Amino acid sequence: MRFTLTLLPLNHPPQLMWNYHYPLASWLYNVIAKADDTYATFLHEKGYQTKQGKVFKHFTFSDLQAKIKFDKGDSGFQIVSPTVQWTVSFYIDRAAEKFIIGLFQNQTIHLFNREYNASFKVERVEILPQATCTNTTHFRATSAMVIAEKIDGVDKYLEPTNENFGQLLITGLIDKYLSVLKEKGEKIKPDIISQEIRFELLDKSKIRSRKITIKENKEEATDIKGYRDFTFALTGPKEVIEVGLLGGFGRYCSEGFGFCEVIA
Repeated sequence: MRFTLTLLPLNHPPQLMWNYHYPLASWLYNVIAKADDTYATFLHEKGYQTKQGKVFKHFTFSDLQAKIKFDKGDSGFQIVSPTVQWTVSFYIDRAAEKFIIGLFQNQTIHLFNREYNASFKVERVEILPQATCTNTTHFRATSAMVIAEKIDGVDKYLEPTNENFGQLLITGLIDKYLSVLKEKGEKIKPDIISQEIRFELLDKSKIRSRKITIKENKEEATDIKGYRDFTFALTGPKEVIEVGLLGGFGRYCSEGFGFCEVIA
């Protein structure tokens, strides 16, 4: 399920760093912790696990949507619109809708570093209609998607045009789906998991790269690179595709990457 939050700036003018994803993700964890320590600990420390030991946290979020202004070379920007729109996406049961809405209502968000400072009040929370996944679903990557392969122990971040991009996206998606089944205590359905999943890059003309620095619970910073504003199609079991739609595609989804919209 997806929720759109309308954020009202509390300081004027609100100024925000480009690298706001990590503190925004940290704020999400803190909100969950205040409401439900058990759920927060599960997301933060355990996540959904596969037998291979991979860990996933099945939520993601969009970039902040607002009218902004900045000068070339600036490490941040100024928000000039009266409100900011932000969408948070969870792969959870619909029965948790009221719980999630209650987490966000009347909360205050503080995002700052040495140069920039912005505070917002959550003015409104709206449940979005559930997008429908079909056996072939078209997507637009509206936030940076991170797909990487290990080469000599180092992550090589791939462009969507790379021949290995689609297969690595699919492999990660299947692992996430299997981790969901394990957590729910459900058996793997052979007729679903045996079906082929195909990736097709539809429009690469507007692809943009984005580098982000995150900490990921480490003292040293981690620099990652993702790609956005491309469209693609996934063909396969809709149950598997839905895990990516709601929980994010690729890596670092709980840091705000891999957020995609279904397109006609």
